[in-house]
Amino acid sequence: MAATDTRDNRLTEKILDEYGVNADYVLELFGRYRSDPKLVPPDWREYFEELTAAAAPAPAPPPAQVSAPPEAAVRQPIRGAALQIAQNMKASLEVPTATSQRIVSIKLLEENRRLINDYRSGNDQGKISFTHLIAWAVVRALSDFPRLNDGFQESGGQPERVSRDRIVLGIAVDVERRDGSRSLLVPNVKNAGAMSFAAFLAASEDVIARARTGRLALEDFAGTTVSLTNPGPMGTTASVARLMPGQGLIVATGAIDYPAGFGALAPAAISRIGVSKVMTLSCTYDTASFRAPSRAPSSAASTSCSTAKRDSTSRSSPTSRSRTGRCAGPSTTTPRSSEAIPPA
Repeated sequence: MAATDTRDNRLTEKILDEYGVNADYVLELFGRYRSDPKLVPPDWREYFEELTAAAAPAPAPPPAQVSAPPEAAVRQPIRGAALQIAQNMKASLEVPTATSQRIVSIKLLEENRRLINDYRSGNDQGKISFTHLIAWAVVRALSDFPRLNDGFQESGGQPERVSRDRIVLGIAVDVERRDGSRSLLVPNVKNAGAMSFAAFLAASEDVIARARTGRLALEDFAGTTVSLTNPGPMGTTASVARLMPGQGLIVATGAIDYPAGFGALAPAAISRIGVSKVMTLSCTYDTASFRAPSRAPSSAASTSCSTAKRDSTSRSSPTSRSRTGRCAGPSTTTPRSSEAIPPA
């Protein structure tokens, strides 16, 4: 019995190590596989067969001497995805990163989105979200700053920069489980840089829909080079997302709202003085593979709206045209490593 438990723990640890925040989803599939292999798709079945075949029993380590905790203290082991998240957070501290933050006026983004959705609703098409446009802005910005798509790794103790031509964009998706609890999955869109906006929209909608219905495949998690996460709906105005080893960039979006000093004004007063809603974009990137960017990623946001509008509509009408411009705002850069940034 103890040997079986040890083997099961090693299988679980292997899945946690490979899939990180996506491990809960994979462990649920593994449970189905163990009850009946036919309950999972063929690619997952093959993966689990190889996983269980490679799990050779290992000798149990001697019990560790643990001092008794104080009576008032309660200790609970961290297991499952929570354990892997903690380990990933610790591993991320080994990546030399810096974070740039910029507060961006979203008036232009909001108006372009409204015009796009007005056209799409008249043609029986679904709405485009802010996440779609911001994700597209990230993809467009990477064409100007391709080194942000590179990764950092060590081979034989020697630091290396891994140059990659294809953009594989991971999109964080909040998923509700059957028991009502929630988890975060980060499937990705393959080769996003080679797509038109219409193709990117369809691909991202596909992986998001499959994430929420439990139909993600093994390949949907593989090879992520950059990620987009959105803590804004929880009310977070700005955050510093952790960069996972192997990725070159993670962008976090904050809540969309009026600046704090204007939030209590009446709508008429806000309109009269021309105050726009704002959003904070945080860009955490690997300084080992890229020198700090000379232009913030937010400069691509206004351009991406115009491109999205062209790609999502087959015809343009005079009412669907909008001024183009560049969003501006205060920015800060916060290095998290004492190491010098190597020259580009």
